[in-house]
Amino acid sequence: MRNLFISFSFVFLTLVGCSPRDSSFILDSFEGEVNSSTVDFGSSRGSSVEVEAEKDIVKCGNQALKITYNLKHSGYMWVARGYGLDVEGAAAWSAAPKDIEWAKYNTISFYMYGTASGTVIAFDVKDRDGELWRFLVDDDFSGWKEIVCPFSQFFPRSDWQPDGASLNEELDFPLMSFQFEPRMPGENYLLIDCVSLKNK
Repeated sequence: MRNLFISFSFVFLTLVGCSPRDSSFILDSFEGEVNSSTVDFGSSRGSSVEVEAEKDIVKCGNQALKITYNLKHSGYMWVARGYGLDVEGAAAWSAAPKDIEWAKYNTISFYMYGTASGTVIAFDVKDRDGELWRFLVDDDFSGWKEIVCPFSQFFPRSDWQPDGASLNEELDFPLMSFQFEPRMPGENYLLIDCVSLKNK
């Protein structure tokens, strides 16, 4: 009986350990070339943004994404990866959107290296029909921190949407791209790594 109980417990724990509730998938860890051919980025006149591979301060893999920016008042910028962007080489996820089992996940997360600057970073995702959804992050910490963004906590952008987007206020899967946008004026840098899908 004792051996039967141990066997049952082992099987149960194995099944729990393999449960979809624990599943995760690294969508993008920014390996390979990081430049204007593999990242879609830009800014309004007067502001500036540049991207490069960070090889010394890394969370997963061999490098992280470094974003260096100077945002002026009333300016804007973006740094994006994914599909359907102007830069075709930015389609560098670990899998194409159509090949991902989105129903398995309820969260997208990433690691950000905070500098306690007090600024706000907008993290946007573009859904199947082109609608942009936003999650806001406060840079009020130092060092690496996992930023967990449940899909249920994204909200549709009200300041701007792409031409032709279906504005149905429904987050429609598959997601096609993500982007980062500093929201407060000033000069600073961001380090981003390990963009992942999770079920939490």
